[in-house]
Amino acid sequence: MEIMELEVENRTTLRKKVKALRRSGMTPANIFGHAIESQPVQVNTAKAEKVLSRAGSTHMIALKSPSSRKIRRVLVKDVQRDPISGRLFHIDFYEVRMQDKVKVEVPLLFQGESPAAQRADLVLVENLRAVEVECLPGDIPENIAIDLSRLAQAGDHILVRDLKVDGVTILTHAEEVIARVARSKAAEVREVAVEVEEAVAEGASGKG
Repeated sequence: MEIMELEVENRTTLRKKVKALRRSGMTPANIFGHAIESQPVQVNTAKAEKVLSRAGSTHMIALKSPSSRKIRRVLVKDVQRDPISGRLFHIDFYEVRMQDKVKVEVPLLFQGESPAAQRADLVLVENLRAVEVECLPGDIPENIAIDLSRLAQAGDHILVRDLKVDGVTILTHAEEVIARVARSKAAEVREVAVEVEEAVAEGASGKG
């Protein structure tokens, strides 16, 4: 797995004063992890945005500091943004130990084309976009591929238990539906209309 790099600096600006820090082009962040004390740091906002756009929650990032030779391997645990502008506000980094398992959300990558998508009476429903897994940091998959070409008829579905990923324990409930094929609303309406017509016809013939 690719490990990206990002430079961090120790942060002394806290609480309300971080507004000035953001205006200067830096973003406040924290590093925390198992049995380590949370450490406030700051990162260059533009560089952080580039790394975040590629890292997601599954890529490890090597944090380097000009004041230390230590390289800290982390995962992005949380990203806070302004709800209106989308501007980066804060980042939480989780420092991993390569020998300890971690829990992360891994995105699902839908591949292939479902034959059901070509039919007007059927619709493909995608219920999950990610699953939670537990594994060693070095075994975290970038994504998990889902083959949609096997979904052809109404009722066809793919469950979490159908996923097979080496070195990874999937924590999401096994019976959760990832994707399924359902009847389209238009098809359901037509079927009901036909049933009503048949019932009316049967009733009329019974009276005769």
